[in-house]
Amino acid sequence: MNFPFDRTRLQAILNSLKSLRIGILGDFALDGYWYADMTQSQLSRETPLFVRPVVFESYNPGGAANVAWNLASLGIKEVWAFAIFGDDWRGQILRRILEELGVRQEGIKTVPGWMTPFFGKVILTGWKTQQEDARLDFLNVEPIPPEVERQLTSEIASRLLNLDALIVADYQKAGIVTSSMTLALNSLAKGNPKTAFIADSRDKIARFESMVIKPNEVEAALHLFPGRDPTSVSQDEYIQGGLKLAKKNGKPVFITMGNQGCLYCHDQEAQQIPALPLEGDIDTVGAGDTFLASLTAGLAAKASPLESAYLASLSAAISCQKLNVTGTASPDEIIALYDTVIGRKQTPAR
Repeated sequence: MNFPFDRTRLQAILNSLKSLRIGILGDFALDGYWYADMTQSQLSRETPLFVRPVVFESYNPGGAANVAWNLASLGIKEVWAFAIFGDDWRGQILRRILEELGVRQEGIKTVPGWMTPFFGKVILTGWKTQQEDARLDFLNVEPIPPEVERQLTSEIASRLLNLDALIVADYQKAGIVTSSMTLALNSLAKGNPKTAFIADSRDKIARFESMVIKPNEVEAALHLFPGRDPTSVSQDEYIQGGLKLAKKNGKPVFITMGNQGCLYCHDQEAQQIPALPLEGDIDTVGAGDTFLASLTAGLAAKASPLESAYLASLSAAISCQKLNVTGTASPDEIIALYDTVIGRKQTPAR
């Protein structure tokens, strides 16, 4: 891989992250891992089903909260959360985790009756084997109260002058980034050019304006080629669609493509950033959040878009190698992986 920076430049970028202030608006969620030891399972006396005997549980930040976790792991000076939590046990656990990470929570609104999103992953373990059971999702189906949405938008607007970047992590159909909030965010992005705005959205990426956007290939295909099977979209079509989208927004577009790397489109130029080769078992859950956090950090630190994309690629590769957890990447880990890749590249073939 031909990096656009040497080790000294990469270290300088990472050092500059310590002075940044970055906010995240989006669907903060709690990830839970429940390990059920099926060797201890018994047939229920009430139903003809075997129980899931949970013997261990762990909780991590998920969704937009995972982006915050990644920013904290990068050493960002201040990470601000803008979100809505419910008055429930999931919100209490997530608040405690964010406090431990040092994430500023003044922008979090607690709404009675709102459900703090939760993704429960049941891991069935047996005789030296394990597999994931069907996931349990706690999601909201009711809209945000209009007054709470106005309060949240006002909170963001009041903090923007002190933020180097704002990430919009729109991860749920019935999440907090509503159509009216998106319009307000577009206006804020246009009116605050010194603050980098970066948006990631599952199915509404086309609604964001004057922002850097980071869809994955499926999300990009759904917008650029509606009705098409995303697997049928060619590389050239992604390039043309990405360039069109970048021209419309006036900002770079980064389309992540799994093991095919990332496609960078801007100013009538497109470049493929290759994925780093990975060895052994991998877990891609949360890698997109890691990419988003590092990409934003690089852009906020005034690294070039290309440098930021390669930094994000390094970070995502580190996250993929952390199993059964939505992983993060620290500056030390990024430098170590860079050294490994460069060393591998410079080692002559035998």
